[in-house]
Amino acid sequence: MKGFISFIAVSALAAVMSLASCQDEREPVDTMFSGFMTGYTDSQGYISSLKDDMGNTYKVNNKSEKLQPDTLVRVVAVITLDDQKQAQIVQVAYPISYVAPKDKILHDSVRVKDPIQIESIYIGGGHLNVNIGIKVQKEGTKHSLIYSQLESPGKLKFTFYHNAYGDKPVYTKHAYVSIPLSGYGLHKNDTVFLSCKGYEEDYDYKLVYK
Repeated sequence: MKGFISFIAVSALAAVMSLASCQDEREPVDTMFSGFMTGYTDSQGYISSLKDDMGNTYKVNNKSEKLQPDTLVRVVAVITLDDQKQAQIVQVAYPISYVAPKDKILHDSVRVKDPIQIESIYIGGGHLNVNIGIKVQKEGTKHSLIYSQLESPGKLKFTFYHNAYGDKPVYTKHAYVSIPLSGYGLHKNDTVFLSCKGYEEDYDYKLVYK
């Protein structure tokens, strides 16, 4: 099942701090923000523009990691915007993002429901976007996280499977998931469901598709 299992590089995006603290108040200060976005790569494979989930598109004026040329890529990025609304990528992570396989085709060995923590969840940019907290014991710990589409007539339902491989829950690292929702025939105000096991209580989300 190549592509179904993604091993988490458990490194969170850095917290965004104010750029104004060390600058003279009269100096122009770039706007900084972070979030899920869609990147567009150029013929060399560098991200040439970013589109946020509110529909705003920004030209990127620095080179990213080299990716597949002339394609779209889902990212979680920290960027700054200058007064010309051009973006500088400060930090970027690549969320787990693939078309959800049908749950019935998954082998029982991957249907492990160790707990996770949902930090935030929303539908935007044609994706179901989730910021997940996973408790680990130390750096370099092996974890896997996959999602699938549950068989449910008339409903679009997803579930997360997390395998901690016996790792102890000591402190929290982050993983990002962005499930593409195109191809399901969704209409405005349809409901999308997500369930998963939590540390204190299980999650059962109902989100409105807009």
